[in-house]
Amino acid sequence: MLSFRKIPASGAVMRRIRGFTLVEMMIVLVILGVILTVALPGFRNLTLAIRLSNYANEMVAAVYLARAEAIKRNTNVTLCATADSVACATSGGWAQGWIIMDPNDVVIQGQPALESGFSLVETGSGAQTLTFDSSGYVNASSTFKLCRLVPSVGHQERQIALTASGRASVSRTDLGVCP
Repeated sequence: MLSFRKIPASGAVMRRIRGFTLVEMMIVLVILGVILTVALPGFRNLTLAIRLSNYANEMVAAVYLARAEAIKRNTNVTLCATADSVACATSGGWAQGWIIMDPNDVVIQGQPALESGFSLVETGSGAQTLTFDSSGYVNASSTFKLCRLVPSVGHQERQIALTASGRASVSRTDLGVCP
């Protein structure tokens, strides 16, 4: 048998389905604003740490590739700063990019310039060129400093140390001085 329910008055139905009140919406927006205020600086620091780690890892990978190519080819291989991805630069820092070249000036691999606001400088001798010999040794041990220039200097930095044997290591520093 069919049963019919009585439909409530239109005011009762409207009260149940009308949604959020203005006060409830304002409370949600205030809570969301507080959460974003607390979380946004942490997110910004996280993205900075990821960028710095990526750049440091790319530099270490370039060192190891240059070293491996020198051993594999049984000849000298050069890792140098470059402005044009074709030839080694005589001025400027490593932040403008770097390339790996064989003795015939053939580019094996290149790295484009770092994002604006980041600095990568060889702080030991200021060398623009590292040459790996056929046994994997580099012409000079070097220390690189990777940091951000803006918006505030020195919150997070990376130091890349390269030994004379061609071994590279990365450490995190917070010295607050960015060359």
